[in-house]
Amino acid sequence: MGRFLRLARITAWPAYSLAFVIPFTAGVCEPIGWFKVAAGFLALFMFAAFAFALNFYSDMDTDRFHDGKQKDFDLGRQPMVTGEVSDRECLAFCSATFMAAVGLALAVSWLFALLVAIACLFGGILYSHPRIRYKAKPVGDVLCMSVVGVVIPSAGFLLGYGALPRGLTMLLWFFFTATGYIASVMSDFEFDRKAGLRTTVVWLGQAGALKAMLVSSLICSIVAVLVFKGYYPVGTRYVALLSAAGAVALTAVVWRFLRPPRMQLPVVSRRRWVFPALGLISVACLCYAWIKLYSPGCLPWDPFSAL
Repeated sequence: MGRFLRLARITAWPAYSLAFVIPFTAGVCEPIGWFKVAAGFLALFMFAAFAFALNFYSDMDTDRFHDGKQKDFDLGRQPMVTGEVSDRECLAFCSATFMAAVGLALAVSWLFALLVAIACLFGGILYSHPRIRYKAKPVGDVLCMSVVGVVIPSAGFLLGYGALPRGLTMLLWFFFTATGYIASVMSDFEFDRKAGLRTTVVWLGQAGALKAMLVSSLICSIVAVLVFKGYYPVGTRYVALLSAAGAVALTAVVWRFLRPPRMQLPVVSRRRWVFPALGLISVACLCYAWIKLYSPGCLPWDPFSAL
């Protein structure tokens, strides 16, 4: 069982969970069926298992060069590289988790299932399938992950609120994800180049990728200002500004610690506790959602309620 849990890369789930737990918490405003909530969360985790496993299958050529730094665990020892999981077992696992993700999502609603299917398409098949592999195509890798960065939060918000977020919010998530993803690929530049992958960062070069981060973070900031000045709940307004500030700060940190061909962020370079610690934020958000639903009198006000 342990090898399949590593194949699903559960060590990355605490950080990944923030993408839908925070929008779910912001959106939830009235009691909803816990069966649907459980099915929705399981569907999103099955998507993560599918996407990570397919990525491991596709990335054996890259991961074997990895130095074990700046990731939630040593990718050089992922189960497809070590041989703990065979190709046939991995493909069977991907098929099972894909069907589970879509099947569980259908128990929530057809729209939720559509979002999960889109996430599987862009975050799994288009991004990682060996015959397509947009991960190794300039711009395609950023586009795929940015779409996932819109779909997963939208699914979380839909699960809690029952409707999709506004278009401007989705646009903010798109450019915030693009900025963060480029930073992630910059940390893999050396290993991707050795493996012969033509990612956006390999194509642009690290200096060019840093400029792309700057442009993306600036667009993120402009959209955040529009959200802040728009007719949005006060919590959404300030989260938008915080997200933009985070994108700008990440760009500045990458510029500060970029030493071509390597870029090592000091906080995550050898401190893997950072990744599971992010799960505590998800737990806090879920506790807050519980209070909103069942003990609203304990809260002076809800910053995410409609104005």
